[in-house]
Amino acid sequence: MSQPNASSLDFSWPARGIALARFTRPEQMNTLTIETLKALDRAVDEAEAAGCRAFIVTGSGRAFCGGAHVSYFTEPDPVLAATPLAIRDRYVRRIQEVFDRLQAMPFVTIAAINGYALGGGCELALSCDFRLIAESARIGLTEVRFGTIPGAGGVQNLPKIVGRAKALEITLLGEHLTAAQALAAGMVTATAADATLLDDAFAFAARFTKFSPVAVAEAKRAIYRCQTENTAAASLIALDGVTVAAGSADWQEGMSAFVEKRAPRFEP
Repeated sequence: MSQPNASSLDFSWPARGIALARFTRPEQMNTLTIETLKALDRAVDEAEAAGCRAFIVTGSGRAFCGGAHVSYFTEPDPVLAATPLAIRDRYVRRIQEVFDRLQAMPFVTIAAINGYALGGGCELALSCDFRLIAESARIGLTEVRFGTIPGAGGVQNLPKIVGRAKALEITLLGEHLTAAQALAAGMVTATAADATLLDDAFAFAARFTKFSPVAVAEAKRAIYRCQTENTAAASLIALDGVTVAAGSADWQEGMSAFVEKRAPRFEP
């Protein structure tokens, strides 16, 4: 087991190709301290270097992630200096950068939402490719209730996931959604019993380890890039992905397996 920052996050490999990052500050609701962000960033680095196939992030105690570390804004802090520009550039922008990496990585990212995922915690979940939520958990973009907005991924990602009208409702009301409500809104991939959440997340992650890592990476990259492009540019992005896949050993293995009527054997 590796521990990028033992005080805020545990990092482990529960199965071949599957990485698990677990926040370990339950008494502080796993809020996003600077140290926690650094630990998550290093965990992503280690997962990428090791050829990760699926990366699961989860919390401990009552919270998945309680969002911003509010004491940065209410107590004197030499790093943030409590000025609007410092808060934006030294904290919220840093959260954005770390969360954006979860979409940029070639492997699948999965949020296993074990408890409260509010504000920045919800934004972290929305930055992952998939979200599994425990039946007792609560999720929501609550920022408007406290005089701010979800600027670390919420206003960018939620409309793409649930559509503009639903995103406006969820964001402007700032409510805590139940697991069932989040599923009905299309905000999460699936719900799970509290006791089986991680087992379900591992089983879901294991499905991706059977596929070509090149194909998964290229398909994921194309989907995210095509969201902001016109039809012609999106078509070129897809064609570029085909080119990369066709030049890989995974392509040869996949085509051979199809012809030979057997399951492909993709190397990590």
